[in-house]
Amino acid sequence: MPTDGRRMGYLLTIAGHDPVHGAGITADLATWAAMGLEGASVVTALTVQNSSGLDRVEPVAPALVRDALHAVLRDGEPLAIKLGLLGSTAIVDEVRAFVAARRCPVVLDPVLAASNGRAAHEDDHAAFLTALRALMRHADVITPNLPEALALLDDVPVRLEGLSALCRGGVVLKGGHAVGADSPDWVSDGRVTALLSAPRLPRSAHGTGCVFSAALAGMLADGWGLFDAAAEAKLRVLSGIAQARAVGPGRPHVHAAAPADSRHLPTLRWVPPGQSTHSPASASAFAPMAARIGFYPVVPDADWVERLLAWGVRTVQLRIKAGTLDADALQRQIERAAAAGRATPGAQVFINDHWEMALAVDAYGVHLGQEDLETADLPVLQRAGLRLGVSSHTPAEMARAHAVQPSYVAIGPVFPTTLKQMPYRPVGLERLRRWTQRYQPRYPVVAIGGIDLSRARAVADCGVDGVAVVSAVTQAADAQAATQAFLECLSAGDRG
Repeated sequence: MPTDGRRMGYLLTIAGHDPVHGAGITADLATWAAMGLEGASVVTALTVQNSSGLDRVEPVAPALVRDALHAVLRDGEPLAIKLGLLGSTAIVDEVRAFVAARRCPVVLDPVLAASNGRAAHEDDHAAFLTALRALMRHADVITPNLPEALALLDDVPVRLEGLSALCRGGVVLKGGHAVGADSPDWVSDGRVTALLSAPRLPRSAHGTGCVFSAALAGMLADGWGLFDAAAEAKLRVLSGIAQARAVGPGRPHVHAAAPADSRHLPTLRWVPPGQSTHSPASASAFAPMAARIGFYPVVPDADWVERLLAWGVRTVQLRIKAGTLDADALQRQIERAAAAGRATPGAQVFINDHWEMALAVDAYGVHLGQEDLETADLPVLQRAGLRLGVSSHTPAEMARAHAVQPSYVAIGPVFPTTLKQMPYRPVGLERLRRWTQRYQPRYPVVAIGGIDLSRARAVADCGVDGVAVVSAVTQAADAQAATQAFLECLSAGDRG
């Protein structure tokens, strides 16, 4: 930690000033404050605008922008930079020189005009675009809407490959200007593409592009990848539009700090190479859980399933690692587990991964990881009435889970775990609480990962519907006593 008084860990917005605080630097700073991040700002232009639209743009002197940027830099390097309205070709050139010397993520929102059509700069349009394209070569992610993408590509058909070639590869092509019932965004890192979508809301709001790009920059600064950053930004914009604040007779302002729940979740679908990026038809919802989830042991064989059901547990998952049993032995284990569930009133027995065998033996449900969502025949499982549980570890995986409308979702690992090597950072209680609220009321939430009896009550207090454990029972010295302790611990909270 520095001892010379310099601050650490700030994000920098370089954009215009909106006097009614709906967009520009104040929207960026409000977004970062809502995310718990510190922000700094350098103003590129003063604007004359209100809720009814933009009337005028007055660029700041380029030398003043240059001096302000270097003054901020003396307090330390930024963790990420967000670029918005830049106002003039000369300012674009100053910003390019500054950004080219930085090593942090750079997100560029290519603001060319306001929503009312008023140009966001006073220079020759072709010269401004040339300077902007030169700046884009130093941007990790660009976030154009459809009209901006057309202008950047000289009105040729918009292709993600063409946009990726303008920058360091990352593109979010925002589809708010598209027509139809959905509002789709196409996200590409130059190699993989995803479609982020949500039902189009009945009203628009001022500042959505600023909040989106600021949230994306904040996530990149925090170490998240592009797809997670885009999913988080989409959710924040959707909740912000739904709870937009009226400030005058014109458009309301997007609420940068709006709380989110399952009404605001976007869907994410991976787009296979060579396929069209049109939005597919909505998936049918899986059957809901028949009962509360509660205590949810994940066990390695049918003996444990039968034992736990006899001890009063009503939600159990059989998880047998691939390759540990031959096909016949695996089938017998799954048949026994499913039969034990059918024979126990109120039981909800899930089979992990082996969905075809679970389907064949009429199991209650299956639990799938994210990678299995791309290969399992989900419509067949849905039509057969099986329940579906889906694992999620990140904002993008939350959006992917929402796209298949499962019976419940699992969030984890809540705490570090040694049983399974995880590529994800532990969620922790604070994020577990926030992510649980995002899934509800649409989906029951199960918490999993590193949970023992001493942690179970605190996990349940985050609002989850179920607490899953892997080793806390199967490796206990007295498994039945441990099971009863968990059941009492979690039911005590329900009575409270």
